[in-house]
Order: sequence, then C-alpha cells, then structure tokens
Amino acid sequence: FLEMKKLIVMALLGAMVLPSMAQEFRVGATAGVNVNAPSGDDTGLTGFNVGVKGELGLPQATEGWFMDFSALLSSHGWKSTGYYDNITGTSLQWEATPYYLSIPVHVGYKFRCSDKLKLFVSAGPYAGIGLFGKKTLTSTLAGKSTTSTVSNNIFADNVHERFDWGLGCRLGAELYGHWQLSVGYDWGMKDTNKKNMRYRTLSISSVYVF
Repeated sequence: FLEMKKLIVMALLGAMVLPSMAQEFRVGATAGVNVNAPSGDDTGLTGFNVGVKGELGLPQATEGWFMDFSALLSSHGWKSTGYYDNITGTSLQWEATPYYLSIPVHVGYKFRCSDKLKLFVSAGPYAGIGLFGKKTLTSTLAGKSTTSTVSNNIFADNVHERFDWGLGCRLGAELYGHWQLSVGYDWGMKDTNKKNMRYRTLSISSVYVF
C-alpha cells in the first residue's frame, strides 16, 4: 500500500510540473484487449481496457521524448485450475472477474520514420484501484454442474485486495499523427488475492489522439 501511495504522489507531481515544460499536450480515447496470465496456478481470462489518455510532448531540447498517463477501466479475469474432493467426488472451480481503475504513467520516446509514421516505446509504473467484480464457484458431480455466487463484490468482501501496483512497457506505432496502435505488458507487484497471485497482462490497444 505504501509503495502504491508513493507511485500516485510521484505521478501527481509529474502531472503538475511537466505541463509547464511541455511543448504539446494532447488527449485521446483508448480501448483494447487484455490477455491475462496471472502468476501461480490460476488461468487467466481475456478481458478489456477502455478509457482516456493524456500525452505531454516535452520541450524542443528533448524532442522525441514524451510522458503519457491514462485512466482505464480494466478487467483482469481468472479461474482456478480446479479441485477434486475425493470424499464427495465433486470437482470445484472458482472464477472471478475483478474490474480496476488502472492509472499507468509512462515516459517514452518516438522515432520519426516519415510524416505519416512514428514508432514509439514507453515504460513506467501503474496503480490500480479495485472497483467491483464477482466471484463464482462451479461444482460438478456425476456430470452435472452447478454455479453459485461466492461474492457479488470481491473488494468489499475482502476476497481481493483493492489496491494493486506494478510496472509496464509499451511498443507501438503512431499513424497520421492521431492513430496509435500498441502492444504492452504489465507486471503486477502485489499479491492481489492472498495466495501469491500477481497480475501478468498482455494488452493490445488502439488510441485516437485529438
């Protein structure tokens, strides 16, 4: 929790100081797909990310460098590998879909290829705040499956940790000065469900910058 607070404070300070240095500030809308692969024995589920992005181009002396930050609704679903109860002969599998407000703050560099194409790379920390999400349990006995809800709000019920943080990187291309396509990877640093599960997320995103 203390590490995440430090990241947020640093991000806010950067957001206040850098606009005065910036050569250009742009805002865009972003959406994409999350391919989740959490650490541990659990299996990731495909999710999504959608939100807004801000980008600061730094002064002429550092041309090519930029800072960007986003506010994203991001899903990080997972399901357990399954558990078999030898006494009752029942197979059990848990599944959850947590939704977070994800706030990545990256510093990057753009390589100009032509008037219409730039390639870019960026990296930096992110903070996540758990908003909502369900957890279910599927029980299978003699070929018949029954699904029940374990929690309607996994954060309020303390099934999942509400706060997450980690590091991420992005690689992408900017077309015609407005469209950005990128592939990214985030390494979660916090155990989010109290059994050594940390998020590992591959994301594919599209951004339109105004």
